[in-house]
Amino acid sequence: MASHEQQDLVTRLERLERENRRLKQAGALAVLLCCSVFLMGQVKTRQVKPRTVRPVEAEQFVLKDIEGKKRAELLMEAGGPGLVLYDHEGNRIGRFGGVGEGNGAGLSLQGPGGSRVSLIFRQDGPHLLLFDTNGKFRTELGASAKGPYLFFNDPKEKGPRIALIIENDAPQLQISDQEGFTAVLGSNSLVSTKTKEVQRTTAASLLLFGKEREIIWRTP
Repeated sequence: MASHEQQDLVTRLERLERENRRLKQAGALAVLLCCSVFLMGQVKTRQVKPRTVRPVEAEQFVLKDIEGKKRAELLMEAGGPGLVLYDHEGNRIGRFGGVGEGNGAGLSLQGPGGSRVSLIFRQDGPHLLLFDTNGKFRTELGASAKGPYLFFNDPKEKGPRIALIIENDAPQLQISDQEGFTAVLGSNSLVSTKTKEVQRTTAASLLLFGKEREIIWRTP
């Protein structure tokens, strides 16, 4: 009898230990779920909470090197906002920003003596401008709505000496001298003095103009 009672007691104790372990596991799982729900609520609350951003406002920002010299500045100019770069001597060497009273954007790089290259984007298309060491405008490459073009300008800035133009799919090459004489190779529009009709020449035509833009020779 004693052995049977001891065996029953051992069996009940083992069953109670198993049930106690299950209760502990269930309790730990319940605590873990509660903590997860709490943390998820905190993360969601932080994501929804709006942030207050304070803008930094100024009319000019200046960047200086270790020696205290101005090397770059962000400012408003006549053409619009711009980022200007300076060399070690304080000379202006580049600018990126608005041009033409804010109607376009451009990049300008300056070299010694006044030479400069400018890339300008306007509503009529992009333009590449080249200036010589004297600061004079000498070359322009562009692509307008009518077509691409290339100009080589007079050193005295009296207009293009050589012009290659493709306007409305009609190619044309113009060469002018200092006296005002001009040769035009390619398609050109001529207006009749009698009938006022507009005649379009072919790409194989050659026209020679005098100082007053009168035709002095043509073929065909």
